[in-house]
Amino acid sequence: MSSRNLTFSIGGVHMDEHKTLTEKIAIERMPDPEIVYIPMSQHIGAPNIPMVKKGDRVKVGQIVGSSDAYISAAVHTGVSGEVIGIEKMYTADARYCDCVVIKNDGLNEKTDFTNMKDYRDHPIDDLVPFIKEKGVVGMGGAGFPLHAKLKGVDPVLDECIINGAECEPFLTCDHRIMLEKTEEILTGLDIFSYFYNRESSYMAIEENKPDAIAKMEEVISEHPNWKHLKVVGCQTKYPQGDSKRLSEAVCGRIVPQNGVTNDVGVFLTNVGTTLAFYEAMIEGKPSYERVITVSGSGIKNPKNILVKIGTPVGEILKFCGGLVDDYIEIICGGPMTGKSVFDLNSPITKTTSGILVFTSKEINPIDESPCIRCSRCVDHCPANINPTDINAAILRGKLDICNDLHADQCMECGICSFVCPAKRHLSASVKLAKREIKMAQRAKK
Repeated sequence: MSSRNLTFSIGGVHMDEHKTLTEKIAIERMPDPEIVYIPMSQHIGAPNIPMVKKGDRVKVGQIVGSSDAYISAAVHTGVSGEVIGIEKMYTADARYCDCVVIKNDGLNEKTDFTNMKDYRDHPIDDLVPFIKEKGVVGMGGAGFPLHAKLKGVDPVLDECIINGAECEPFLTCDHRIMLEKTEEILTGLDIFSYFYNRESSYMAIEENKPDAIAKMEEVISEHPNWKHLKVVGCQTKYPQGDSKRLSEAVCGRIVPQNGVTNDVGVFLTNVGTTLAFYEAMIEGKPSYERVITVSGSGIKNPKNILVKIGTPVGEILKFCGGLVDDYIEIICGGPMTGKSVFDLNSPITKTTSGILVFTSKEINPIDESPCIRCSRCVDHCPANINPTDINAAILRGKLDICNDLHADQCMECGICSFVCPAKRHLSASVKLAKREIKMAQRAKK
């Protein structure tokens, strides 16, 4: 197998990357805010129930929310202090949920952390409750609880891939941790490989990050016991970082409709998740902080910052110099899949990869015009569906046609709107169709 220029077979698009604003800027730790709002829902699956009440004292790393549901993950506080309330509010990525509000006392008192350095003495099933309690979830955006991927059997996983593609424009947080936390990420991959594939496990990086590829290969070469770890270069092409596309690109395994990479024997997770996994396993540290990118022409000082989960967006923007006068929009996540931030008090979550602030340099609103039947949306769709026909059907309320056109298979990458010369709101309408189909299916049950 070639170790360079790997990619998926259907769709995708090459676009301006806009990463130069922050790709050379080292990670900076943001001072802890005076107030944090810890969301009880930061992942796919069941929301957590608050484990604390108003007036309680808490320490860094303490569980403040938990759930018995399997598809869920505990949440912890990243500051010590007093619980001053539990409020329902929107998070930066537009979840509406309970948030535990904590006033930071500045003491940074920590709970006792327990690690699992002796993982070789355990079957992988022992890792499941440990990682669930540490609250590690997918940090690439989806937020799938990591412990639910840690399968021993049914299915058997025999390929292992760490996703360092970071294909969304502007975002560079994964790039920076690959450069600055190389040893830790590769140690995490080595632990995964111990359970899944001790012959060849892969660190997959888009080729627009040659310094990260070189750094990974250099560190691997310095460790005689890491010869089974392989760095592979993937074509710079959006959405290379999607798990299903990366599974096909790296090991040729195509995930079926409504399936996940586990279904084809592939364990795959993001580099940020792998770093959090390493910190949990080796340091015993729960997942209560993460690196994010703050970028765009609308922010005065673009940065990559390490920030506590639950920090309000407004505090993050202030730390990065504040907004320029003519900013138009604030986005949580990347420009292709992110969500507009409408409340600066909303807190970031474990899945927040970036806060982007755009001006007219990035946003140029153009009115929709009629579809010219050019088929660009179809040609570039990685999910191999027909966005323009779905758009036409949902605008007429024809949900049955949307279902026949497999709108539920939309991966919400935004490519259809991006490539449309008529500037049709294809992505939004296909998302609507997808949501309506799911609601109709639930109503029948």
